[in-house]
Amino acid sequence: MTASRGRSPARARPTYDLIDQILALDPGRRGIATFFRPGGALAAAQALRRARRVLVVTGFVVKRDTPETDGPPGAAVLGRALRSLGARVRYVTDHVSAPIVGAALAALGEPPEILVCPDGEDAARALLAAESPTHLVAIERPGRNRAGDYLSMRGESVAAWNAPLDAMFMEPSRPTTIGIGDGGNEIGMGAARADLRRLGPLATRIASVVGVDHLVVAGVSNWGGYGVVAALSRLAERDLLHTPALERHLVEACVAAGASDGVTRRREATVDGLPIEAHAAVVELLRWAARSGIIPT
Repeated sequence: MTASRGRSPARARPTYDLIDQILALDPGRRGIATFFRPGGALAAAQALRRARRVLVVTGFVVKRDTPETDGPPGAAVLGRALRSLGARVRYVTDHVSAPIVGAALAALGEPPEILVCPDGEDAARALLAAESPTHLVAIERPGRNRAGDYLSMRGESVAAWNAPLDAMFMEPSRPTTIGIGDGGNEIGMGAARADLRRLGPLATRIASVVGVDHLVVAGVSNWGGYGVVAALSRLAERDLLHTPALERHLVEACVAAGASDGVTRRREATVDGLPIEAHAAVVELLRWAARSGIIPT
């Protein structure tokens, strides 16, 4: 049977898994539904399940000496899960964000395998070549826009405070890449740039052009990292997530080390303007989601 003339075939609606439904929550009203990727967390988990050497890149400084509480907790939880599955995991960041990443790892009792990359694209590329990872992950890390600048969600340049670590994701011979973000201006969002342009001039201007093999979008980037861990828990048939109590400890440790909420810019135990209770609840919801449902084949 042929389609009726003058009428386009119906577009299939995406199928949202339980993990997707939690990650697609949009408390910041950023228009997540426009560029959300159903199945993104599961696809990333499948790519990472048997990873051998992983570099996790994180840290977003929104103004001078103001690194975010979003990113390092998600990176540490994801790295812990991968290490428990047998991968060698190291974390890449710059000088300003290094204490925050260290605090997140210490809160989980994880080894401080942190590589502090100096400014300059050549340094980032040299680090990638020296480490020779099988997988490269970015979570809440600035990605350059079309003009080559790095912008915050407010459209302000943050290039002066964030090293160009996205250069690692632009190498022709790069390993398998995963990007996790929540606003469109992070490494990986080049894969969703066409959708981001539909959100208007600001979203178009801040949108990163740096793409990845597997993009995970979430209402908060930390949640995206936790969502990948929830999917890994399903695949491995074991609980790899942290607890709500550890979530509180993680964020509080990051604040004590100098992190601020990226939205309010205040030194308080919140992430993206949301109280710690909301993030603890998401962790528990993801744990239940990991135990439910059948993994698509």
